[in-house]
Formats: sequence, C-alpha cells, structure tokens
Amino acid sequence: SSGINAEYGGPEELHKLYVELLKRLDDSSDELRIAVTDTFITFFSLFPEDYDREFYKAHLQALFRGLLIHLDDPSPTIQEGVFKVLEIAGKIHPQYLCEHIDNVKHKHRSSLYCDKLLTIFKQ
Repeated sequence: SSGINAEYGGPEELHKLYVELLKRLDDSSDELRIAVTDTFITFFSLFPEDYDREFYKAHLQALFRGLLIHLDDPSPTIQEGVFKVLEIAGKIHPQYLCEHIDNVKHKHRSSLYCDKLLTIFKQ
C-alpha cells in the first residue's frame, strides 16, 4: 500500500520520504511548499529515539543542507516554516546542525533564523 501507515517501517522509509519532501520545497506553489514544511514537522516526529545519527550522518547532512537552503527562501512564510522544521530536526543532532549553519550563515540574506537556531542548539 502507498502512503504512510501507522506502522513505522524503519529509517529506510524515512530516508526515501525526505528526498521527495525536499524536492517539493522547490515547487513554484508557495501553498504546496508551506504544506511540505508542515509535513516535515510530522516527518521528524517519526524519528525513533534510537535513530543512529552517526551511522545515518549522510542522510542528516542531506536533510540539514536541503532545509538550510530553504531557510533563505525569498518568501518570509517559507523561511518561518522551515525555521519551525529545523527547530525540531535539530534535536536529532544539534551539534551537526550547528556546524551546517556556521557553514552557510554568511550566504543567507539575513542571519536572523540562523542565529536563532544557533542560540537554541549551541550548548
């Protein structure tokens, strides 16, 4: 069956899903892109407590990089939505997210959301 059912199929399923979600953030419809940020919030709530963040570091890298690009979106609504996603996503590997933010912050139109995230996650 297609779609997400209540049975969690493991990290592989999550990894397949985020690739599709990141693609949708490139859509021309802001309405769809806002819906995708809401979906990402649910997506990150599905990560199990024992998610192996070192073993799956390449996936986290792709996720963080992809989301940080959209944190610098021309639309303030999308920026805000992606910020809310990263507030949750960062809990999986805060230090790793901070490294990524430090790498891209200078490229962003405004460092507001990057700075907010660093304040939340830098220990």
